[in-house]
Amino acid sequence: MSQQLYAYFHRYRRSWAWGVLGWVGALAIALLVGLSAPAQPASNYALSQAAAVNQVAHYPIQPLPSSADYRPVGEWLGRLILPAAAEYDADPGDWAWLEIWHSPDPNLLGKTVKLTWQASPALETYLEKVTREVQLTQKAESFAAQGNIVPSRLNGRRAVGPLQSLAGARPQDDVAVKLAGQPQLITTGTVPVVTVALEPIQVTGREYSLVKILEPDTRRNRPRPEVCPGEPPCPTEYFQVQHFDPATKDFSGLVETIRIPQQPMLKDDRFSSNIRDLADSPAGREGWYIYGAVDRENMFTVQALKPRALFQVQPDEVILGETAGRNYIDRGNWRNSAARKGTLQRVLVSPTATGPEAATAAWQEGDYALVMHLFGGIGGENKELTPLGTVTGHFSFGLAQIAREPITQELQFNIHYQQIYAHNTGGIVSGTQDWTAYAGDMQRGWIGQRPFSDILVKLDEFEDLPLGETRLSLFEELLIQSQVMMARYRTGDGTGVATVTPATSCVQDSSQALYIAIAQIRHQAETDPNLVQWIANHPKDPNVQRIDRFAALGKDLTQALSPYGVVRSDWQNNAETLAGVNARGNQLANRSGLVAGIFSWRSMMPRWAQDDLALIFLKNDADLWFLRTNQLGGFDPSIAPIPPTALFGLIPGVSRVALRLARSFAVPLSGPWVGAVLLSLGMIAIGLLPFGLKSGYLQGQIARTPPLRGLINGVKLFLFPALAEEIVFRVMLLPHPTEGISPASWLAWAALSIGLFVIYHWGLSQVRPEAGEALRDRRFLLMVVWFGLILTLLYGFTGSLWAVTVVHWVVVLGWIYGFGGYQRLQGMERQLS
Repeated sequence: MSQQLYAYFHRYRRSWAWGVLGWVGALAIALLVGLSAPAQPASNYALSQAAAVNQVAHYPIQPLPSSADYRPVGEWLGRLILPAAAEYDADPGDWAWLEIWHSPDPNLLGKTVKLTWQASPALETYLEKVTREVQLTQKAESFAAQGNIVPSRLNGRRAVGPLQSLAGARPQDDVAVKLAGQPQLITTGTVPVVTVALEPIQVTGREYSLVKILEPDTRRNRPRPEVCPGEPPCPTEYFQVQHFDPATKDFSGLVETIRIPQQPMLKDDRFSSNIRDLADSPAGREGWYIYGAVDRENMFTVQALKPRALFQVQPDEVILGETAGRNYIDRGNWRNSAARKGTLQRVLVSPTATGPEAATAAWQEGDYALVMHLFGGIGGENKELTPLGTVTGHFSFGLAQIAREPITQELQFNIHYQQIYAHNTGGIVSGTQDWTAYAGDMQRGWIGQRPFSDILVKLDEFEDLPLGETRLSLFEELLIQSQVMMARYRTGDGTGVATVTPATSCVQDSSQALYIAIAQIRHQAETDPNLVQWIANHPKDPNVQRIDRFAALGKDLTQALSPYGVVRSDWQNNAETLAGVNARGNQLANRSGLVAGIFSWRSMMPRWAQDDLALIFLKNDADLWFLRTNQLGGFDPSIAPIPPTALFGLIPGVSRVALRLARSFAVPLSGPWVGAVLLSLGMIAIGLLPFGLKSGYLQGQIARTPPLRGLINGVKLFLFPALAEEIVFRVMLLPHPTEGISPASWLAWAALSIGLFVIYHWGLSQVRPEAGEALRDRRFLLMVVWFGLILTLLYGFTGSLWAVTVVHWVVVLGWIYGFGGYQRLQGMERQLS
């Protein structure tokens, strides 16, 4: 047998050799391909977690490092831990584990308690609307494969509520929160239970303090980061700081060394934050709030930075009057962003105050304000992509309260964002976020990479309207609807992914929350019999008299969110569902197509949304406080702040034209504008008919054409000359009323517009010989002057493209078909036919 095998092998030795070589070669190729194939891209979250300073385990749980210098970030503070599926099967409902870092009961330090909801009908309704079965779709899997964080740990769970979705939002149990409202501790069972009525607020750090950064601490031979922005060597991560002394009200407290770590490089070779020249940052002129914890080496390590100056209720500039306020919104807010790199600005705009002191004094302790947040883009050497010169940015609402800060005892703005945020590569979680978690966090915060504009809106009609035992609060209702939307985003409405589309985005769904809030208030006001009766019985009550202003604000906001009265079907469905009047079912709808986005086009671009809403609030006598930052913290020479834009916003000239077109297009021909149109037609008739008939240029000649031909001609004349000429000579040339320029500047532009309008008609006679005699006639040009003047005044009053286009069209139709224009145009008659 062995001889036969030997003979067989000897006979086919070459074939065997080639076969073995083939298999070895194939294996080698497979290994090489496997080694050279692009690996699944890592998320920014994973890149950050590779550093020990970003891991929860790096910070042992212990009491405050010093009660004199450090304060807890929250009274109830800890990290959420996602229970296992089996634990939910054994104990159904929406709850999560909370590892206690700080609480009113020191015995709970380091222990794990059960966090759940306080029982109430309102909370039951909320949970019913947002609880979802989560099944990750192929789209979610694909999104995760591209390096984004989706709630993979929730996949397959049947009833995921808002607490569970918050705890399971990231791959690790590292969502830190402080409890809002009035948490209640129940210790009767085997495991302590804490109940809440509000969604926990995402935070960064366990303790905080206020310090002045003195200088980098180079006294000890500590290793420096290997990679950082700028030229090597990287700066040290250790800094000498001096604490604020509450007794002396200055920085004369303890001097110590702390660690402010350089964060790892993320995708696109960028850094979420950096520490180069941090001690010299102009944003730290009043000191920095440092948020973090003591690490394994007993060193306080900073996880978030917050500039004290930004939140002091002390404006750098006060702008008075509505016109000046419009100008600041349109032109001043984002002016010279690149040149302001590393700085912050605080500007107060008041349309009603008599002076700067009165404007500032209106902001008092305990006051609330709506926050409209917007961030811009990253320019410079390491810039991000700006397709078609457009920087979309990001928009969200939020809540600001003026409170007395415990360390300094001075009044400051305390800001919480309502972040409706799509799943992303950094692990930013949709939900209520403290400023430090969203902006100042050194691992994933945006304040060092992007310019910010937070507009704080203070308006009594928006905040609260007490009517007997009923209280209407559009402000409060907006926060409720934002909570619903944020919870839906965390689970992707059960699909496991929420992405950005023309119809679903931070700005579109923040706007949807505002639309639903307005609808809820309107529904309550119209259907609550006690409220209706109380209003009827108290007609002279001051709050009843405020209803008209409240209604005017709601009308303006609704018009902005649903242009021309056309409401997106999913918005309408959700408003009815949440009000409990939807007969079609109890499910919230979600449309993501382009068509749906077009129906809410005014809220498609974050810059449009913030500017338009700010203009509406200003018109309704709201005070606006602008908090502007421009890449704060350490200096990164490879990036520069650039503002968010409307379409084509980075293309000089084109951006202004696009913005004027959008704003003039958005003003419908309704209400008082109809009266303005009729008045303008009357003024044109008074100015043109007597002169034209007496001079003989106008003649009462009716042009008779077949009805169909006349209809087609009417459409042609609407498009040209009416619409085309108004876009050029009014919309493109004249500043829109929302721009808030001075009357003198507007009159100069108006004179240029009228002059070019007349020259254009004279020039048209030179290139269109068939109409030359009619268009270069002096009588005609004199009438064009009057015509252009009235159109210019009408546009300055209404800002509506449609108003001036309709007037232009009616006048042209009247001349051509009623006063001899058809005959005078001669050769153009064939074109009209």
